[in-house]
Amino acid sequence: MVVKRLIDGRFQFIRVVSTKAYTKTYLMTDHGSSAKAKCIVKHLQLPAHNTITLKFLNDLLAKRVNLLKRMGEYEAIAKNLSTVQEGQDFYWVRDYVPGHSLLSELVEQKPRSEADVQSFLRESLGILDLIQRHGIAHQNLHPNNLIRHRDRGDLVLVDFGLIQDTGTPEPGPETNGSSSSLSPESAYLPQVKHRQYTRFAADHFALGMIAIQMATGLSNEAIPRLSQDDFVDQIKLQLDECSTLGNPLKDILLRMVSPQAESQFHQAKDILLALPDLKPTPPPIAATAAVNPLPEENSAMDFEERSPVADDPVPARATRPLHRSTLWLGAGAALALLVAAAVVWLRIPQTMKVNHLLQQAETAKQMGQKNDSLNYLNRVLELRPHNSEALAQRSTLLWENGQSEAALQDLTNAIEAHPDQAVTYYQRGNLRFQLGDLQGAIADYGEALQHKDSYTDAYVNRGNARAELGDEAGAMQDYTAAINLAKDPESKADAYLNRCLSRSNLNDQAAALSDCTEAVNLRPNNSLAYENRGLVKRRLNDFQGAIQDFSIAIQIDASSPEPYYNRGLTRQDLGDFAGAMNDFNQTIKLNPNHPFAYYDRGLLHAELGDIDSAIADLETVASACLDVSRLGCFDDAQYQLERLRAAKAGEPTP
Repeated sequence: MVVKRLIDGRFQFIRVVSTKAYTKTYLMTDHGSSAKAKCIVKHLQLPAHNTITLKFLNDLLAKRVNLLKRMGEYEAIAKNLSTVQEGQDFYWVRDYVPGHSLLSELVEQKPRSEADVQSFLRESLGILDLIQRHGIAHQNLHPNNLIRHRDRGDLVLVDFGLIQDTGTPEPGPETNGSSSSLSPESAYLPQVKHRQYTRFAADHFALGMIAIQMATGLSNEAIPRLSQDDFVDQIKLQLDECSTLGNPLKDILLRMVSPQAESQFHQAKDILLALPDLKPTPPPIAATAAVNPLPEENSAMDFEERSPVADDPVPARATRPLHRSTLWLGAGAALALLVAAAVVWLRIPQTMKVNHLLQQAETAKQMGQKNDSLNYLNRVLELRPHNSEALAQRSTLLWENGQSEAALQDLTNAIEAHPDQAVTYYQRGNLRFQLGDLQGAIADYGEALQHKDSYTDAYVNRGNARAELGDEAGAMQDYTAAINLAKDPESKADAYLNRCLSRSNLNDQAAALSDCTEAVNLRPNNSLAYENRGLVKRRLNDFQGAIQDFSIAIQIDASSPEPYYNRGLTRQDLGDFAGAMNDFNQTIKLNPNHPFAYYDRGLLHAELGDIDSAIADLETVASACLDVSRLGCFDDAQYQLERLRAAKAGEPTP
């Protein structure tokens, strides 16, 4: 309902700020003030039709508002101007606060320093302490209800919860019949479903979650939800991985959000007393322009809402990476071999020339001068045709130039010259893997392990090749061996990450989740670790947890299409059509040849009634499948196209 008339003969409508289930928020003009100042009006449409219940609710609301009025006026709290009751509608009018919401500062998604987090806590807890002295809890605390004043730079608390006190919890945003999705506000509001939080502890929870988001720089979707069984563990993990906070402040934040009553602080002043034990902090955060400041007509922002959908017909895909050492010896290993050669043959003039040419080749390669590097290596091989180092380095350059057969031949020649070097078998195995010769790759990795049974990377990549052939049990054996042998965190993380996928594909989801979490712990800045854990969580129907992991993967590497695609599928599971469509669009933008994204977007278009767009997407899928001789994929796309064309023509679907 758009308000055209004056409310109470005083407040005139300017625009709608937000709309929720039982609440609408308007920006209005107060004609009762000489300056005709702006004000914010919350219109509560009470969830009651029985006159006795309605009177009861109105009485409780009136008592709540009167309690707020008796608290007095403070700069840190928005001034309440008036309350108006008209039939079943209840209007609560507060002063307009010029500035931007804390939410618009959090969208920067940059981790803040410990000093900044402490400063925020001191200021916001000081406001809570002020209202708690009057026996008042906010009960609706989230980043959108803390406004950074445009002129003063300090925080102002707005929009106290009213409906929650009535015993009728305020429902989340409308979801077109779906109850499975949660609004972003739910990350900060525990009191509806978690009664173990007292009124004050619920406000502490909200500030704790805001501080955690501030410290980690994570998006709203990426921070854990209280509904998750391992909520506290996930919070601790994110603080450890993504923040620079010291352990004392981490412990305080964990207590603020803990659902365990014995861990919670009773009042804001108790938390403030705990904070001085930490390192001194600078003055409060200065008022800065938000990245996306709100229009002047106030600071409230709509949270996104979600709606219901269909199962995904194509399983989620995840890439199994070759170990980070890729196909070739790195510069460090090349230099080590070069030094060793110089020590052995230092007195031989030709050897000195060879070593010098190898060094020039390496330098040219590092400078991006590949042709010069190749020329130096050719000169080495004219002098020493069986020099394995030169053959390995030239193989790298030939592969990068698209000369795969010549690259493979160089490695074969190097093996013939020195058949006892495990690393050369490993390199050729990697090249065969890239060429699709999985059996040949497995054989080469096996030879590498025959010569060096502690070769962790060979176990990892042989596991990858076995998994590609569908031998998940054999792959698990290799990954387990790598885990037992690995000394460095990167190699161990690779093994855990890929064993997670194999276990998940063998339907041992609990063990898979454990392995993926180990990979995350070992390599917290690797997007694939979060992406694969998200896949497992989705298979466990932990859709919210999956979205968090996919969102973190995107924040780490926004150029990868796969986490967008998998998050799109998960958003469909939660009934979020718009979010899924956005993610599929982004997947295709990053990888225009992603057939699965076209497929799922096509079916989503069909679900939304856009048959022409659905047909266009599925025609793209059919063509792509045919190009790579994927006949099963082509047949499936054709089947869907026949159904859509029949539906468009009004004919019975096959």
